Amino acid sequence: MKRVLPILLAGTTALLAACGSSKETSQREIILEETTAVTTEAQTEPSSVPAVLHERHDYENGVLVGRWEGTEADILIQDNGKISAEFDISDVMMIDDDGTFMLSGEEHPTVQYDGTTLNIFTNGENGGEPVSFLTLKRADESEQDGYDGLYDIDTENFRQKLAELVTGSDYTDSPVQIRIRYGKFRVCLPEFCDYTQKGDEFTLSMTDGGSISDYLSDSTFVLDGDHVTFYNAEGITEQFDRTE
Repeated sequence: MKRVLPILLAGTTALLAACGSSKETSQREIILEETTAVTTEAQTEPSSVPAVLHERHDYENGVLVGRWEGTEADILIQDNGKISAEFDISDVMMIDDDGTFMLSGEEHPTVQYDGTTLNIFTNGENGGEPVSFLTLKRADESEQDGYDGLYDIDTENFRQKLAELVTGSDYTDSPVQIRIRYGKFRVCLPEFCDYTQKGDEFTLSMTDGGSISDYLSDSTFVLDGDHVTFYNAEGITEQFDRTE
C-alpha cells in the first residue's frame, strides 16, 4: 500500500507525554512528538535497479473486502470504498485490570471510571496532586464493567495532536478514536482513506484531502488465499493476512 501504514506508525508509536507543572495548570500539557522511525523495508530509498514485479491477475472487484492483519496494524477494507485502520500503541499506553495506567513504562494509579467515561490522571510532581491527562468516552455500548471497548477522545488537545501525527499537521479534524483491548491501547482511524480496485490494481486517495495524500497512489497486489501482498512501482511491498 505504498508506505501508508509505516508513515502513520512512524509518528504514533513514538508518542511521548511530557509532564507540565501541576502548580501552573489543572491539566497536564500533552506533547506528542515524532522521532526518527526505525528503518524498514517499506521506508528504504527505492533502488536504481528495476524491480521484478509479480505476474498480473484479473481479480473480481471486492475481492479484498474484509479485515486484514499486518505486522503493526489491522486494516478494514470496506465495501463502501473506504479503508479504516487500527494499530497498537500499547508500548506507550496500557491500563491494568486494577486501574493502573502505564505511560511509557511509568505507573500512574489514579483512574476514574463510571462505566462510560474514563478519566486518566498522571502523577503529580514531587508527590503532588495527580494531574488530569486524558478523558475518553465510550463510543460503543455504555455502562461496561471493564475498560475494554471503543472510545471517543474527549481531551481535544490530545485528539488534535494525535490526528496531526497520523494524518498530517493540516488535517486535525480527522476522526481518531482509541480502542482498549485486553488493556492495550490502539489508535483507530475510521474511514480515513478512499480506495478503488480494478483487477489487481489498487488506488488509494485521502478522504477529504490531508497532507499524506502525496504518499498514496497506485499499487498492485497478489492474493494468495488469506494472504495479500501489495507492490508499488519500486517493488516495495506490504503484507497482510485476512482475519475475518
